[in-house]
Amino acid sequence: MIAKTSDLVSTVLRIGLVSMFFIGPVAGFAAHQAGPDRASMKGAGLVIFVSLQRNR
Repeated sequence: MIAKTSDLVSTVLRIGLVSMFFIGPVAGFAAHQAGPDRASMKGAGLVIFVSLQRNR
């Protein structure tokens, strides 16, 4: 039981780290491209902005 739990925790941490590794730079680039007028976007607003930029 403990071994399964530790395997699950390590898998979730790996998935989280890989996701941050790929999504973090994209979100940072999008925030940089937004300029100072959109610097206050956070959370879901930033996610929607990034997805809209990808569709151009």
